[in-house]
Amino acid sequence: MTRDEFFELDAAAAADELNKGIEAGQSKDEVLADHGITQADLMKAQIFFVKGKFIARAWGGYTSTKRTGNEAGDTETGVGGSDPSKGFAGI
Repeated sequence: MTRDEFFELDAAAAADELNKGIEAGQSKDEVLADHGITQADLMKAQIFFVKGKFIARAWGGYTSTKRTGNEAGDTETGVGGSDPSKGFAGI
């Protein structure tokens, strides 16, 4: 698989493709070299190497800045009545 073909895959499929090399006994560096990609490319693609395997979007659920409603003691002005407009002094 070429580098361009690799980046056409979604993150989950790309991680599966990389894991095929790990399962075949290659090291992480060998797998990356076979696909012509670098560690920086993996980060951009939201693929991480954890505990000996590649996983896609390991922390994807924590990257949103939208309010979920689960913020304990949170109000529209800030957490626990703090006032974010005052910066550090508003805590």
